[in-house]
Amino acid sequence: MAKPSAPAAKPAAPASSFWLPFAMVGIVGALLGSTITYLALRPQLERAERIAAMPITANAAMPADINHAPPADLTAGLSPAQAERTLGNFYYDHQNWIEAIRRYESAITQGSDDADIRTDLGNAYRFSGRTQDALAQYELAQRMNPQHEFSLFNQGGLYLDDLKNPSKGIEVWNAYLARFPNGTNVAAARQLLAQATGAPAPLFAPGAAPANSPTTKDATEQRLFDLVNGAPKKP
Repeated sequence: MAKPSAPAAKPAAPASSFWLPFAMVGIVGALLGSTITYLALRPQLERAERIAAMPITANAAMPADINHAPPADLTAGLSPAQAERTLGNFYYDHQNWIEAIRRYESAITQGSDDADIRTDLGNAYRFSGRTQDALAQYELAQRMNPQHEFSLFNQGGLYLDDLKNPSKGIEVWNAYLARFPNGTNVAAARQLLAQATGAPAPLFAPGAAPANSPTTKDATEQRLFDLVNGAPKKP
């Protein structure tokens, strides 16, 4: 006797139909997760977009957190003018150029005025894109104190990078070397001159002081040189 045939198997459900509910759940979950992630990161994304939209000059360092607040006791016991100057230095060191400018200008108005603060104010103007204002401050600092190295030295970079006048920058750095042969940044001036003129670079590194130059540097002025040389450069 022949065995009865096995019942016909039901047709298998198409694979696409079987996985469709799972795929839909995955898509919805991914969209929901992306939305939550975007909302969580939105402040950081918006800040990054603001920074990306800022013009980057040859010596404009990337701004730090503009919400960084000074210590509560930073200006304790200081006169109003000195307190403003101290706050200006704090914001300068944190690369908050707008607030540094405001504080320096306030300090000057209240009587704390010399070649150092004028040079720092010029640097802050420069890093915030106010090139002509920076030049005016450097020149004023030189009139106030012709022996102020940085207010002359900084003009070379301003002419070369910001004002696109390399011949004037070369002239300034040559004047710096002539006036300050044992200056703090003789080595840097020679290195920058070599770069501007295409001449062979000196054997010492930028910023390295020659043997006959001073080994100590004014802390207020040194902030500029550190920032300038650590800033992103144009290609």
